Amino acid sequence: MPSIRLPRVTPLPARWDGLWLVWGLVLAAAYYASGMFGLATPQIGAHVSLIWPAAGLAFAALVRLGPGMWPAVALGALPVALSTGLPLWAAVLTALGNAAGPALAAESLRRHGLHTNLDRRQDLWRFGLGAGAATLVSATNGTCWLVLSGALPWTLAPAAWASWWLGDLMGVIVVGVPLLTASRATLRRAFGDWRWVPGLLLAGGSVAGAWFSFRGQPGVVSPLLFLPYLLLGWLALRSGVFAASATVLLLAVMSVVATLTSHGPFAGADAPAALAMLAGYIATLSALPMLVTALVGELSATEDRWQLALAASNLGVGDWDLRRGMLDFSPRWLDLLDLPARPRGHPADVFWSRIHPDELASVQQMLESLRNPGSEQFRTECRMRRGDGSWHWFELNALVADRSAAGEPMRVVCTARDISNERDASERQQVADSLFRQLHEGLLVTDAQHRVIETNPTFCRITGFNREELLGRVPVLLLGGTSADGEPGPSEAMRQGLADEGMWRGEVVHQRPDGAFRELELTVSAVRGHDGSVRSHVVAVSDITQSRQQQERLERQAHFDELTGLPNRVKLASLLQAALETSQREGSLLTVCHLDIDHFKAINELHGHDAGNALLVKLSERIQASLRSWAGGDDVAARVGGDEFALLLRTATLRESHHAVERVLQQIAMPCDVGLAGGPLAVTASIGATVFPYDRADGEALLRHADQAMYGAKQAGRNGYLFFDAEQDRRTKDRFVALGRVQEALDASEFSLHYQPKVDMRQGRVLGAEALLRWNHPEHGLVPPGQFLPLVEHTGLGIALGRWVLAQGVSQLAAWQRDGLDITVSINVSARHLQEPAFADELAELLAPHGPDVARHLVLEVLETAALADIDYTCELMQRCRALGVRFALDDFGTGYSTFTYLKRLPLDMLKIDRSFVNQMLEDHQDLAIVEGVIALSRTFSCEVVAEGVETPAQAQRLIELGCGIGQGNGIAAAMPSEQLPGWVRAYKGQMTAGA
Repeated sequence: MPSIRLPRVTPLPARWDGLWLVWGLVLAAAYYASGMFGLATPQIGAHVSLIWPAAGLAFAALVRLGPGMWPAVALGALPVALSTGLPLWAAVLTALGNAAGPALAAESLRRHGLHTNLDRRQDLWRFGLGAGAATLVSATNGTCWLVLSGALPWTLAPAAWASWWLGDLMGVIVVGVPLLTASRATLRRAFGDWRWVPGLLLAGGSVAGAWFSFRGQPGVVSPLLFLPYLLLGWLALRSGVFAASATVLLLAVMSVVATLTSHGPFAGADAPAALAMLAGYIATLSALPMLVTALVGELSATEDRWQLALAASNLGVGDWDLRRGMLDFSPRWLDLLDLPARPRGHPADVFWSRIHPDELASVQQMLESLRNPGSEQFRTECRMRRGDGSWHWFELNALVADRSAAGEPMRVVCTARDISNERDASERQQVADSLFRQLHEGLLVTDAQHRVIETNPTFCRITGFNREELLGRVPVLLLGGTSADGEPGPSEAMRQGLADEGMWRGEVVHQRPDGAFRELELTVSAVRGHDGSVRSHVVAVSDITQSRQQQERLERQAHFDELTGLPNRVKLASLLQAALETSQREGSLLTVCHLDIDHFKAINELHGHDAGNALLVKLSERIQASLRSWAGGDDVAARVGGDEFALLLRTATLRESHHAVERVLQQIAMPCDVGLAGGPLAVTASIGATVFPYDRADGEALLRHADQAMYGAKQAGRNGYLFFDAEQDRRTKDRFVALGRVQEALDASEFSLHYQPKVDMRQGRVLGAEALLRWNHPEHGLVPPGQFLPLVEHTGLGIALGRWVLAQGVSQLAAWQRDGLDITVSINVSARHLQEPAFADELAELLAPHGPDVARHLVLEVLETAALADIDYTCELMQRCRALGVRFALDDFGTGYSTFTYLKRLPLDMLKIDRSFVNQMLEDHQDLAIVEGVIALSRTFSCEVVAEGVETPAQAQRLIELGCGIGQGNGIAAAMPSEQLPGWVRAYKGQMTAGA
């Protein structure tokens, strides 16, 4: 709701209290006297005057002295109102209205900066609006109380109100204007320096003309009646608005007296018409000086502004009268040359004597060229002598302003500007440019946004770009990130260095347009302006390619394998020690691996050492491609023997360590083309691993433990991995027994699928079901998957079990489709199964007999960690499956290590919120925040979102409020055999189970 600002009365300082009282008494007495005089003017009835001078007095006094003087106005107005016979209450209210109108108008005018000289157009309309509003308030207020007190009949109220308003307005115009404009400045303009003589003559002529006009016969209009208009305009132009408005006041008194005594041109008509003509005559006489003053004031202000603009631009102006040979210089030109001011101007010789002899002839020649009809102006630079004898460079411009009938120039307008500093700066710039271009170091100047402004030839020679290609663009050397407005920009390190220290130094590898690579050292410095903001950047570039190549050559010979380019055993020792220190410092895990190629000796014997070496090079490239970069450092691969490699993998969890090792195995297992006629070679590897700090050995011992685990992996059948453990033998035997039992269960058809419904919680509609694996154990009954799947997930048996689940789920979905049950079926796919090269082809074979409708109702659910194990391969695989019509869901979202960049790349259709967050979201605000975040991400990636583990109606309601309408959990329905699901779907009405 907007606030209402009431008129503010500024209190006078304490030392003005006594003076305020004096002024108040004077104002009250003056108001009373002028009010009593106003009662003697022509009236309507007994209470309304034609001209009310007291209104003008009050208006001018409150504007000049401040609206806080309104009590004095009310005090003076009260006896005047009582003298008309009004009751005391009506007189008090009338007096308050006579004070309130001018006070409100005065407050508004003072707030809006009224010039009391009325020398601007905006002052005229502000004065008019203020006067109209003030008199409108007082007239309306007074008429109301006259009517309510019985002093004025209702029938006469409109006419009385109009006449009252007109009388007050006439009083403000006639009496208020001279009082408002009276000041020391206006008095000095009217009477100073003998100006009073012509002013008195003009005022006297106006009074004389009006006197003779109003001395004539009643109703006879004399031409002299209009003489005051001419003389008042002249008087306002020469002596100002005060002198003219004071004369108008005298003319108004004289015309009113003459009309009341039945003299003058307005006395012959009936009373209302005579009063109207008289009011119009006086009003126009009053308006003329104000209009003239405002016009002159505007012209004067415009001239002052032009002079200020010229002075601010350091530009001197001269008006050269060629006929008289005199120059009239502006004040700025006089200051520039230290010349004294002369009322009648300076001779032209003064100008020529100040020009340097070396430039005098050329300036005279250019001035002489203005005599040609087609030449109107010229511009030149020359030196001119100042008063102190120093020479300064000036820029001169001359323009022909007037020509004679014969075409000869008669008047020339000249401008002069001191450009000495600019000339000095230009000379310094020339020296800097010469140095800039001769340097043997590449230099680049950019703006604040790193767009190139200038470059030297050395920079172009180093980078291979020409100057025109670089100007206006961000150079490739500085690209490495994205600026705040989304455009390519420098790297984060460079931005941070420039922000903190004003400079950044680093090395970059640059590819020239001819394809050659150069290593460059960059030094980027920020150049700041006076306000501290960055105006530009200077980039120094040095080519360190040769020195760097020599250094790297020596280092490579000592620390790197010559065949593969990987670090050797010597380098591995230092890298391992640094990695251990980083792991201890940051609390991360370090997985140390020993990798051995299976049956590599046979490849050498069968295909030769050249093929073996080519294979090692290919495998080393794949191993490097499987490594990742981390904030604490990159993963490391080293060659420690013929076909043996060591890996240092940085991970956050043990589970992630397993995924990292699997990723390397998958890369090695892909066929390698080494140019043999028989086609690509397919090899496998065995990896032993140990994890620091769980294994708290030193670096050498960690490598031994990894080597020991690698031999265990080979003994387990190769093409796998094994993590070092002191109780490895016992666990290995137990694991082999458990794996054998699972294989027997698969062969004996002891596995089955149960289905848990997935519903729309808003509409109470079943959307689909998730297939969940169960083991019908002969001795232990129904065994959930968590008790046996971890045993097989890293083995070939896990893939076989995944194929069985997928085939059963597709078959059941097809059967339900034939029976008219329109729901989707979600099937979980393990990481290793998903990464199988033939997965998409096998899925296509499963779906082919059933048609596209079954594929559209099939949803494959993959874990976060599974989907991101090899993001490029996973994306390609998912796209191939989606081409079949299958959709993908990311299961247990929020429990893995996915990044937004990876999520953006994955072609997902839905995200599933892990049950661990849903279970506690009503009690744990952090879990609730995670649920809200996942729902928001689903909108960002245009995915459906499904909540797992919905157990209670309160959880369902909260999920719906957060924007997740699809739920799954025991609160809705537990997983059930396939034969029970159709009946449950038909009976479902949207209710939660009793167990909820």
